[in-house]
Amino acid sequence: MKELIKLCLAAAISSGCTYSVHQVALGNFDDLPPNARLRPIEAQAAQKVFVAAGDTDFADEAMRELAARCPRGQVVGIQARHSTSLGFFVYTNKLKLSGYCVEAPSTAAASNTRAVVD
Repeated sequence: MKELIKLCLAAAISSGCTYSVHQVALGNFDDLPPNARLRPIEAQAAQKVFVAAGDTDFADEAMRELAARCPRGQVVGIQARHSTSLGFFVYTNKLKLSGYCVEAPSTAAASNTRAVVD
């Protein structure tokens, strides 16, 4: 019995340091209007999971937050960084989204035909 306790204790101590990063580019910059203003935006969300009973609501939360940061425009160039921190029976999923908010150009800037990053 003591050996089993020692084995469980060793597993709990050694498994708390595992970390994994996954990165996927999701968006592009096609069809940018002339004189568009590109403003960098970010959103993050996390989810704690016990033994494998989780869902993907945290990803929806991150997308809603990213869209809320661009209320009068369109989000382009989205990049998602999904990371997982593994522990003993528990892990944490983290999602960081970054992209650009494209806002319609003002009429005063009509002479410039390039997209501008703020």
